[in-house]
Amino acid sequence: MSAKTVGRNAPCPCGSGLPYKRCCREKDRAEQSARDRARSITERERQEAARQAQLEAFDEARALDNASNAVLDLLEAGKLGEAEQAARELLERYPEVPDGHERLASVYEARGDHRQAAECYRKVIEFIRANPDHFDPEYEQYLVEKLAAN
Repeated sequence: MSAKTVGRNAPCPCGSGLPYKRCCREKDRAEQSARDRARSITERERQEAARQAQLEAFDEARALDNASNAVLDLLEAGKLGEAEQAARELLERYPEVPDGHERLASVYEARGDHRQAAECYRKVIEFIRANPDHFDPEYEQYLVEKLAAN
């Protein structure tokens, strides 16, 4: 029984014949307080879990950016073999984004393998078209132009 629904001077609902305030009121208040604390803890835990998930997503996004940019750095350094390996690792680690295919296309372009570069650009364009809400139309146009150049 809740302390909010029984008047303090009313007979206790437990049937003891005592006024509620002298019988079960404190027990009911303690139970309600325990329920309130449990709800509060649960909400704090939910908020902490959400915050932790956001931090993990941010860390993962940063790792993706670093891995993607590392391929470009290797290309600039003329290390095509290492750049290709890094692009393939990018594809394997992050299959849910098009970066790996785009970086691999850049490696193929640097090697003069335009057929393979074009195939990679097609995969990126296909990915973008399957997920249009996540990409700017200008990005797709840029890739279509890269594809046409290969």
